[in-house]
Amino acid sequence: MKWKMRYHTVALSCLLFALLWPGPTDSAQWTCATCKGITERFAEKYAETEKGGYGGGNTDWEETYLKEYRRSSKWRRMKKDGSESEVRLLEIIEQLCKHDNHACHALVEEHEELLEEWWQKDESPHDNLYKWLCIDHVKTCCPNNTWGPGCRDCPIGREKVCSGHGKCDGEGTREGTGACTCDKGYQGALCEQCSIGHYEEYKNTTHVSCKGCHYGCNITCKGPGLEGCLACHKGYNYVQGQGCIDVDECQRETPAPCPQGFYCTNIVGAHKCFKCNEACDECFGPEANECKKCRENHVLLEGECKECDPLCKGCKGVGPENCLKCDEGKLADMVDGVCIECAPACHGCTGPGPENCKRCRMGFKQNKQGVCEDVDECKTICRLQHEVCTNTIGSYDCECEEGYERNVRDACVMKIPGQEDKPKRSQFDKYMKPNKHPKKMLTGTTQETVRLVSIFFIVVLAAVVALVEPVLGAFVAVVGGVVWYFVIKTY
Repeated sequence: MKWKMRYHTVALSCLLFALLWPGPTDSAQWTCATCKGITERFAEKYAETEKGGYGGGNTDWEETYLKEYRRSSKWRRMKKDGSESEVRLLEIIEQLCKHDNHACHALVEEHEELLEEWWQKDESPHDNLYKWLCIDHVKTCCPNNTWGPGCRDCPIGREKVCSGHGKCDGEGTREGTGACTCDKGYQGALCEQCSIGHYEEYKNTTHVSCKGCHYGCNITCKGPGLEGCLACHKGYNYVQGQGCIDVDECQRETPAPCPQGFYCTNIVGAHKCFKCNEACDECFGPEANECKKCRENHVLLEGECKECDPLCKGCKGVGPENCLKCDEGKLADMVDGVCIECAPACHGCTGPGPENCKRCRMGFKQNKQGVCEDVDECKTICRLQHEVCTNTIGSYDCECEEGYERNVRDACVMKIPGQEDKPKRSQFDKYMKPNKHPKKMLTGTTQETVRLVSIFFIVVLAAVVALVEPVLGAFVAVVGGVVWYFVIKTY
């Protein structure tokens, strides 16, 4: 029984294999483009082989045999067997397809007899090979303006295929739907209507012409230009009877069309912002004479921003006599309406030189003659051991002697050999990092005082808390003891 079932299974498999095995090649597998390409290359190779391979300078030989190589009615009357003609045909066929074009090779192989049959007709491939092979026999193509398996007519509108504004899907092939694919600006089954964003420029019984709306129109229009708009894009206003009118955004005050330091230029349907001249804070153009408002320490004179005198802090004109205030940061003061530069020793002055100071700056003092003179700070400060003081005008420098350096307590100590290149500790390191030698910082009586004071505060705090909550008091005593231990370890 099992053997019979296996037999039936094998038989059924063989039957299905036979049914599913592809049958003889038919025209359905070829595309029109493949067949058309073959006929075009046939015409090219036909022209190339007109003299190909049979020229070499032997004039007598060429006169005798080249005429036989050329396929003609006269030649057929002379050579009935057609041997040289077949050589030329074979040479053409071998060059019809590229190496990797499998569809081309398959079509040529399948219909080689048709090519041989046409070859005997002695007709030019430029005239009718395409129609004879691809349309009439292989049946992969259709005549112009027809489509599909039956080569049906493409849709005609206004006496033209797709009204002359589109392409018939599948035209010239045995494929496609025959529907019109319209050009830009056209729509409808026959491409005889204007699409959205276009208007009818011209229309009659045989022709329609559509043009795009002005870019200022918002989708729809009834004619050319802004006056033909039915709705407007941003940057335009619609005015009845006039269409879309450009909005000048640069005339808008709030919100300002451009940020401060930029000026506005209106363009059709929009605006652009450009940077003002560096002297301007507000402007209406790129030049220094197109300022509306000047930047700090500049003055607007005849439409142009000009820089104030360096001693001025604000001005009403150029020069030190036009200052509104004097720049104290530049040691300037107003004398008789003019800003002058005071001496470095002065904090305000009534004239040039240290003898005209209103008061002296820090680091200077007034002598008996009323002149601000430098104070020698080295007489009173920088007096610690191994420190060296150098007086400067209005200040001083306090450094360690040669061979000494400042430690973390800002004292000058002798440099340790081999550690001269160690980086100095910053103020951050001084206060945030633990000291490597804590016991050297507090010794003797000072250290004992710290211990006693810390113990006293811990005991008092624990006692006060214990009066309210005994358990909490014990907890405070333990925590205080831990803190006290770390404090002693640090100091």
